[in-house]
Amino acid sequence: MDEEKTTEQKSARLPDAELEVMLAVWRCDPPVTTARLARLIGPERNWKTPTLISFLERLKNRGFLSAEKSGREYVYTPLVDRNEYVAELSRSFFERVHGGSVASLMEAVFSGREFGAREAEELLGWLETRARGGHGQSEIL
Repeated sequence: MDEEKTTEQKSARLPDAELEVMLAVWRCDPPVTTARLARLIGPERNWKTPTLISFLERLKNRGFLSAEKSGREYVYTPLVDRNEYVAELSRSFFERVHGGSVASLMEAVFSGREFGAREAEELLGWLETRARGGHGQSEIL
């Protein structure tokens, strides 16, 4: 059951605001307090603390975060790994939108935009790493 829930979590697409909160949580050394998150994203988005708490509660209910009371506030710990979530979301997008076609994906990403030497070098390096059996993911993410 827990493994099934984790698979659902990784493939569940978070709404943009909730994803923004998760990205902030992942950037911090867990556990992270409500106050720290409010300082990180509150000013950018003009969110008040109750708004942030609502997003955190939704993420907790979806199984993305655990929350533990510490003094007067809660501290949050991610239950879903960032790299796993991003990889699953990317795979799902790739299959749904591009039908698994690398050419379709690349055309969409670089259509109307220059594909320069830096991008080509980065892509070739990644392809060479993959061809040798490596993953190369950490260099890109």
